Amino acid sequence: MVSEFMQVQTESVMSMNDNIAEVGTTEARWSAPPHAYCKVNVDASWEKGSKVAGLGVVVRDSNAVCLGGSCSTRLAASAIEAEAHAALSGVNLAAQMGISHVVFESDSKELVQSVKGHIQRSRWTIFPILTAIRRACSGFSSYSWNWVPRGANKAADAAASQARRRMCDEVWETSLPSSLVFVLQADGLPSPPTL
Repeated sequence: MVSEFMQVQTESVMSMNDNIAEVGTTEARWSAPPHAYCKVNVDASWEKGSKVAGLGVVVRDSNAVCLGGSCSTRLAASAIEAEAHAALSGVNLAAQMGISHVVFESDSKELVQSVKGHIQRSRWTIFPILTAIRRACSGFSSYSWNWVPRGANKAADAAASQARRRMCDEVWETSLPSSLVFVLQADGLPSPPTL
């Protein structure tokens, strides 16, 4: 756990140094959802050669408190298929947690457009996953799907990357992985993290 934490911290510091070089640019950051809503960020990390995908999900409330999340692996034929599986994981986790008002976010424009638009026009390879996402979303009182820049989806990205390095899946609702604390603090998570 310590090595994972140090690796994520080092990557975040390197990323911050890269942003300093770009004077005058504003990096997108995660923002809290409206009161009484929870935000579910999803992302996938996919490797073309092995077809292994890491799926990351992070759930936070309107006070920026991390309520839970997951990181898991699976095989996927393409990056968009991996993103769709990550989205389905996020929808299923939100339903299991009993969340009724939710904002889903992804940094995959194709995924968000496919979920929000006509799924018949989407890639046929992800049609069954999109159908499952739509079916599961019908159980929420209200929900929306938003595209966000990668900078606003760092926590889910870190969880997805972490998933590919792990031997087994992990779902957390009571104890936050130490490797994600630094990333969540950069997004505004109260420190120390409260769950």
